[in-house]
Amino acid sequence: MAIAQAIVLCLGVYFGAGVIVAILFLAFGVSRIDHAANGASIFFRPMIFLGCVALWPFVILRFLSMRKINHPNEEAL
Repeated sequence: MAIAQAIVLCLGVYFGAGVIVAILFLAFGVSRIDHAANGASIFFRPMIFLGCVALWPFVILRFLSMRKINHPNEEAL
């Protein structure tokens, strides 16, 4: 029983941290990393919320690297 409680506690902490990271990322970070997110509909952010919660360590790494995706190619201009 103690092992099950420890697993549930760890999952709660993991997904709790994921919710915090996802809210912050969707509020401030997604439009900085993904240029296509600037003009996305209002349904875009809720659709990717659960993915950000589940994969929050990768979201943090992507945000810290600030490597942009879907940005316009400056060479074509």
